[in-house]
Amino acid sequence: MPRCPQCNKPLVELSRRCPSCMADLDLLVDYVSHLEGGLVRADNLTRAGELGQAVWAYMEVLEVDPDNPTARHQVSQVATAVRQFDRTAPGRRWLLGMRNGLFGNPENNWLLFGVRLVFVGVLLFFAFTLGYSIGGRNETEDNNTPVAPRNIEKNPNTLSGK
Repeated sequence: MPRCPQCNKPLVELSRRCPSCMADLDLLVDYVSHLEGGLVRADNLTRAGELGQAVWAYMEVLEVDPDNPTARHQVSQVATAVRQFDRTAPGRRWLLGMRNGLFGNPENNWLLFGVRLVFVGVLLFFAFTLGYSIGGRNETEDNNTPVAPRNIEKNPNTLSGK
């Protein structure tokens, strides 16, 4: 039962003027009528099977009056059903199993971190080994030309021989 905002007395019936203090109650009457109209609309949508639209109508009622027990009850039932569906749907269970993977919980899984670290280390070892073997080859091995002797005798008839 609403109360008069001016004198704080309970209103027996909704009228445009408070019977005790004669305060203007137009806003309160519009507020309560909009609230009741939203509840009736949401109830009609629920009976017609339009549950999505009904939930939105109940949400509109909750925007006006967050403490409305009927709207809170209906929206909480829908939220509970959706939460239950998310927990028990087979596809959802499969997806959660895939997220956990073979190694369990990924947030604090040191085994998975260790396997990844070893894998990266092995890849780096092979990459450096391959680079060292390619870079260490002699150029003359590639084109099969004879290698010049390292000890070159100096000819005394040249400038470098004197």
